[in-house]
Parts: sequence; structure tokens; C-alpha cells
Amino acid sequence: MDQYKNRNDIPEKYRWNLSLIYASLEEWENDFSKIQEHTAQVEKFKGKLTSSAQTLREAFESQVKLDLLIEKLYAFAHHSSDEDTRDAGKLGRLSRIQSEAAQVGGRLAWFEPELLETPIERLAQLSQDPLLKDFKRKIELLIRSKPHQRSAEVEELLSLASEPLSGSYKTFSLLENADMKIPDAIDSQGKAHELNHATYSAYLESDDRGLRKSAFENYLGAFAQYQNTFAATLDTHVKKQIFYSNARRFPSAIESSLFSDAIPLDVYNGLIETVHRFLPLLHRWVKLKKKALNLDEMNLYDLFVPMVKPANVDIPYDEGCKMVMEAVKPLGEQYASALNQSFSERWIDVFYTQGKRSGAYSGGMYLTHPYILLNHKNNLGSTFTLAHELGHSLHTYFSNRNQHYTTANYPIFLAEVASTTNEMLLQFHLYDQATSKEMKLYLLDHLFTQFRGTLFRQVQFAEFERDIHAMAERGEPLTTETLSDHYAALNAKYYGPDMKQHGMIRYEWSRIPHFYYNFYVYKYSTSFAAAQFFARKIYDGDTSTREKFLNFLKSGSSKDPLDTLMEAGMDLRDSKPIESAFQVFEDALNEFEKLQG
Repeated sequence: MDQYKNRNDIPEKYRWNLSLIYASLEEWENDFSKIQEHTAQVEKFKGKLTSSAQTLREAFESQVKLDLLIEKLYAFAHHSSDEDTRDAGKLGRLSRIQSEAAQVGGRLAWFEPELLETPIERLAQLSQDPLLKDFKRKIELLIRSKPHQRSAEVEELLSLASEPLSGSYKTFSLLENADMKIPDAIDSQGKAHELNHATYSAYLESDDRGLRKSAFENYLGAFAQYQNTFAATLDTHVKKQIFYSNARRFPSAIESSLFSDAIPLDVYNGLIETVHRFLPLLHRWVKLKKKALNLDEMNLYDLFVPMVKPANVDIPYDEGCKMVMEAVKPLGEQYASALNQSFSERWIDVFYTQGKRSGAYSGGMYLTHPYILLNHKNNLGSTFTLAHELGHSLHTYFSNRNQHYTTANYPIFLAEVASTTNEMLLQFHLYDQATSKEMKLYLLDHLFTQFRGTLFRQVQFAEFERDIHAMAERGEPLTTETLSDHYAALNAKYYGPDMKQHGMIRYEWSRIPHFYYNFYVYKYSTSFAAAQFFARKIYDGDTSTREKFLNFLKSGSSKDPLDTLMEAGMDLRDSKPIESAFQVFEDALNEFEKLQG
């Protein structure tokens, strides 16, 4: 990894260029002073939003102007703060814009309710007016949500109830991060290692099986000590979701959650049913891993250790960029040109310095190009991360340049498609370029890890989340026994007969924060499956799929997510795209076994 003591030691080309947002702090302060003026411009439309198409257009445009201003101020403050999270001045600016944005939100909380109080016939009429063509989609979504709007009095009560009813995740987080004590993990030599949320996954990947076992048992054992509290907290969250779904007149909590993306319940259930049909492939992988690790018994704490030693190939950042450029060539010149811009225009903040935010992300704003934060290491994992974040950024780039602001921001349901497609193109490219059996096996093992973690594990989570909500809706109690029994049964079903089901796994549900995110995890799986579908066809030279995929990148939220994918050639209402993803997994299993001999 390139080591730099200070940020200014890093060559300029490896630091993102935030001056495109604001060239000076004075400019930022000047724009910050305009927020109240812009807010007042929106407030003058209160009580007369739908009096005419012209008035509504002016109101929407004033709202967009305000949103763009706040987004710009926030983007600069957020990104600059991430450069050094210890810098009080940068943190102060971020806190100020967050606070100001919250106050603006409160002042303009009347905007959408006023539109929702408008009769559907009037909203439909306005949606067809040419003056409002840029806002047609926004109005159509309001019309769709109107049947679930309640009276002004009920809406006020629901709003007032939101904060006290949202304490379950806060309780979970405080218990997990602040109050819970986790014993050290002990390796096979008897040496103690500090065990916490950050080190847990690293220990599970260790070659020392004794350390893996100890980490697994001590970590889940800590959660088991608070099992009744965690059960009560999750039960409270589930009941909150049921309360809101009933208040909004939805048949169930899951259907309430799927509503905003217009996802039929059959798609959610169909994903689970399709994965069930392909569980024998996961069972085959477990058996293969047991053999590769030379284990007499495969246990759950052996899941994360690589089958193949990491390919310790030194890949400098510039070389990684070239590898990604080569890998995405099948996407054509238009994509390659935008990718080149990301490097030449300094979208990317590459290297770590003390105080920099950890991890990686793609972010930014509508008025400029996207920005990518990395903490790059000169290895293959960081090269895959680079490909992933560039996928997000190019999705944002094309969407922003082809959509009006109101339809540019693509939904979470689609967010991981482009990023994972890039990763898969890199996977296929590197595999075809690999000259050693060891590298090929390593890349296949990398792919197995993605499949197990995203398509199988996240669907297992999605099934558990669906089932516990259904249990509560039937009046069945969610206790530590019912939650733990159901989770253990699902885990045994997913991993099959060659996996020994350690007793501690029954408490794993208590450590999963995603169960508080309201039917979120299945989106990881559908995005991953979509990426397999697109990447394989594009890499194999299917120009029709390539053009459809590029149009997908430009679509933003202009249509419902399923319709956006349908236009790209993938219908998630059908099981075939999910099945095609499993074909990639099966082919990889066949290839791994062939190489092993």
C-alpha cells in the first residue's frame, strides 16, 4: 500500500478535485446564506400549489433550486470532512448544513401533504399538462400513493409517532456497540486476541481453526447473553412496521415496504422459491470447500476462510485502473470515454492518510460529476473495489446527464446492478487473462464468496424477515425461542447435510442490523442476479444487451424499477434471470473441480 504521512504529500492526480463544487470557503458561506431566501421562495406557494399548471411548475422549480443548493453545500461539506474526520472546521460545516437542511424540511413539510389533498382527477389533469412534463413522474407517484393517504388529523398523529416508534434500532445499536462486552478470541496456541465487530470477520478468515472457532463461539455467545433483549427489540420493530402498514391500509407489512418500488409480492416470494430450487448448488459448494480445506467436518466457523490462498499480486493503483479499463471495454466507447474522465478529471480520492474516513463509496451531486472515496491498497481486492465504485459513479454520471433532477436519482433496488456488473466484467477478464492454475482457482473462490454472501445469504435473511413479520401478523409471539428456532432451521436448510450446525448459529439473527431496515436485503440479491445476467451477455459480445444496459444506466428513476430492467432485457417477474445467475455459479463450480483434478 502506498503510505503517505500527510494528505498534501499525495500527488494531486490521486486526490479528488472538490474545487469544482466550491473553489473557496467564502463561496460555500455565500451559498449557505442563500438557503433562507430560497426556502421563502417555496413557501410563497403554500395554499395554492395546484391552482394552475403554471403555479405548480414554478413551485416545483423553486423546490428544485433549493434542493440543488442544499445538495451542493452538503456534498462539499461531506466530502471534505471525509478527507480528515478530525478536522473541527470541516465537521462544523457538515453539522451546520445537516442542521439547516433539517430545519428547511420542517418548514416545507406542508408541500407534499397539500398535493396529496388535491383530488386525484385534478392531479391526473396536471400530470398531462405540457408545462409540467419534467414533473410528470413525480405527480404520477403522488397519485399512486394517494389511496394510502389518511386524513390530516391521522397524518399528524403518524408523524408525531414516528420518533418514539423508531427507538428499536437505536436500542439494538447501543446494546451492540456500547453495552455488550465480547470476550477475547483464543488461538490454537492459547494466545488471546481482542474480539470486536471489526476483528470478527478477519478472525473467521484465519488459517488458525482454533481462532476461528473461538471467535465464532465467543462473538455469538455475547449476543446470546442478551437474547431476550434483542428478541424484544426486534419484536418491537416488527410491530412498528405492522402498525404503519395497517395505518396506511396495506394488506401486510411486506406489501407496504414493496409499494414505493411497485414490486409485486410474487417477485419477493419468487426470488426465495428460485433460490430454494438451487440450494443443491450451495450444498455442493459446502462439500467442495470441506474437501479443499481438508476437513473431516465442515463447521459454520469454516465458512469464511478462503479455499485458495490469497493471490498476493502487487497491483499499483495505476495498474488497477488499466485493468478495469480493459475489463469494461465490452461496454463500448461511450462508457470508456466517461471512465477516462473519472481519472483525468480527478473524481477519485485514492489513498489513505490519518483521519480519512474508512471504506469506499461513490457519492456526489447532480450539478457535478460523481466523487469516489477509496482507501486503496495495492492488491486484487482493492482493484475489485475500484471497479465496483466506478460502476456506481458511471451509473450516476449517465443518469444525471440524461434525466431531469426529479428523475435522476435511481432507486436502491437498482443501485447495485451497475457496480456488480463492473465487478463481474473484471472477474471474467482476469480469469481469461490468468496464466496460472493458482490465480484461476483464487478468482473462482472470490466468485463463490460473492454468490454465497449475496445471492444465498441475503435471500436467507430476506426469508427470515418475511417469515417473522408473517408470524407476528398471525398473532404468534416473537420470542427468543421462536426467532432462534426458525433461524436455525433456515440455516440448516440453506447449508445442507455436509455443514455441521453449531448450536450458536441459532442466535445469529440477533446481530444482523439489516433486520431493522424494513425488507431491504432482497435488493442486494436481485441486483446481484441482474449483474450476472448483464455481465455475461455483454462480455460475450452481445451488442444488443450492451446498448440496452447503457440505456439502463441513463434511466434514473424515470420508470418503476422492474420496468427499467424489463427495457434492458431482464424480467424479474420471471425466474429465468435468477436461474441464469445460478448457471454462472454452476459453471464456476465445474471449472474449480476440473482445475483441482
